[in-house]
Amino acid sequence: MVMNVNNSNDLSQASTDNDDKSFQQYNLDGLDFKIVLSGDKTEGRYSLLEMVFSAEKENEIPLHLHSRETLIIYILEGNFSFRYGDEKIDGIQGTVLKFEKDIPHSYKKTGKSLGRLLILFIPAGFENFFLDLGLDRNKMKQSGDEDQVLLHVLEKKYGGKFVFG
Repeated sequence: MVMNVNNSNDLSQASTDNDDKSFQQYNLDGLDFKIVLSGDKTEGRYSLLEMVFSAEKENEIPLHLHSRETLIIYILEGNFSFRYGDEKIDGIQGTVLKFEKDIPHSYKKTGKSLGRLLILFIPAGFENFFLDLGLDRNKMKQSGDEDQVLLHVLEKKYGGKFVFG
């Protein structure tokens, strides 16, 4: 489902204040993740995450699916290319997408400008994946273990699945 939203309310200003200590922020391979609203504040009903893609390169979240969550994605800034099942979708600022659980999807920031997404997870819980991924990945890099092992463990914990091939 794709909708374009042209709203006079500027959400981009609200989410760029790095002095707000209530946000949990992580950087994984050049992508910045900010947990804007965690599930512990919503009784587990939903969580809100902001992802910032650098202007320097075209970053991509690989093909994956969620077995527990529906996602609502709002493009705050930049151009993106999405894959949702067999469908390919190009999106610009103001585009809203709904991704149902159990349907593989991926997204890529395209072009040379900054990219920012606001992602609503319904229900909450998956926002903790990013914390676990960052912490466990640092441990695994120190021990020399492979990322594939970590991804398999986190897939089981969070009900997600990366689709390779």
